[in-house]
Amino acid sequence: MYDLIIAGGGPAGYAAAVRTAQMGAKVLMVEKDKVGGTCLHRGCIPTKVLHEHAQTHEKSINAFKSGFFKGDITLDLSIIKQQQQETVSKLYTGLQNVLKNRRVKIVKGSAVLKTPDTMVVQRDEGKEEYHAHNILIATGSREAELDIPGSKIISCVDESLHPPQKICSVAIIGGGYTGLELASSYISLGFEVTVIEREKVLLSGLEDNELSKMLAFLLRRRGIKILTNTTLLAVECVDDEISLLTQTSSREQVLKFHKVISAVGRRPNMEVLGSGIKGIEITSQGITVNQRQETGVSHVYAAGDVTGPPLLAHLSYFEGIAAAENIMGLDKVLDKKAVPFFLAAQPGMAWVGITEKQAKDLEIPCKMGRFSFNGNGRAVVKGHSQGLVKIVIRESDEVVLGMQVLGNDAEDLIIEGVLAVQNALTLKQMVETIHPHPTLGEAVWEASLSAWGKPLHG
Repeated sequence: MYDLIIAGGGPAGYAAAVRTAQMGAKVLMVEKDKVGGTCLHRGCIPTKVLHEHAQTHEKSINAFKSGFFKGDITLDLSIIKQQQQETVSKLYTGLQNVLKNRRVKIVKGSAVLKTPDTMVVQRDEGKEEYHAHNILIATGSREAELDIPGSKIISCVDESLHPPQKICSVAIIGGGYTGLELASSYISLGFEVTVIEREKVLLSGLEDNELSKMLAFLLRRRGIKILTNTTLLAVECVDDEISLLTQTSSREQVLKFHKVISAVGRRPNMEVLGSGIKGIEITSQGITVNQRQETGVSHVYAAGDVTGPPLLAHLSYFEGIAAAENIMGLDKVLDKKAVPFFLAAQPGMAWVGITEKQAKDLEIPCKMGRFSFNGNGRAVVKGHSQGLVKIVIRESDEVVLGMQVLGNDAEDLIIEGVLAVQNALTLKQMVETIHPHPTLGEAVWEASLSAWGKPLHG
């Protein structure tokens, strides 16, 4: 009898396993593939390796054009796959050691919840039953499929993390995080890239039209073709090209590409529930849980992508830890007011808390601070001075409610906004915090000074 059985070994599952084991629990984890989940093996990590190598290539080309390098630059795309495999392997080995040192038992197989205390695992050798006082469902998500004629010939994101060995034309279906990260990396490597998005703006969840439009402008300036408000109707392969039938508000059009990638989102892995357990509420987005990650059944918890959006690995860690601490008798309520979102691209985008538009919609009187990177010394030195930082301040008490960053390295800069929103820091505290010079982080300080009405370089 285990204290906890976890179905799924991704970020939510292994974070919960480590936390409960730290507190003395006897833990069993069931994973049908490899611990680390999509994030480690097919998502966050290999995607960022692709991004880093694409950035390196673009910097090399720019340095070559400026005369810094002499001779030819030859691109070997096979190196990207090799580096992805080496990076994933190193992190995978480290994670295995962490779980081993915590004495977490790992069983490979597909888990199905039979009763609130019994998990059936389908293994190569047959079915086995395991019992526990508590169950955590953390089975993650998988890529959503396009339901249109011919969609089977479109590549999935997993395949597209390893670019074709020959430069060609590429269409990416979806203007969300994944689609734009792939688009940014592919254009840096020299591919001809088109993004097709059915919404009117990119990153529609951002709810800041100014930044969405500015992002689209900067991506177009890099050479990416962006077709918003465009719906994909059908796909057909003709000779060596893939034809896409698209529709806008005014017309239908056929577009042709050598490669097409679907990045239209993900859906939860619900097979773990089998024919269903009475009391566990399920929606199209996943399993319904409360702020303690509890389902409607006592001692059955859920965390991570399987509980629905936002589908973020860093949020999954915290959900898994919250579930673990409640399982072990602590009263842990997960506060999600400062969940950071980010796009690792060129330029990048990151945000936390509420935007100016959301503040207006909620009728919260706020004042805004903003600072452009073209006034930031470090950004100018790096050659990436496009973009800005925006900060949202509640007028009544001058507490920071949100921050948005558009520009390279936005995902690293947003942590200051996360700390501010999470801890209800005031504008005075932001202004009086000494930032090192010259750094990109000074743009956050300058945006705060702007909201204070006393800008230094703006």
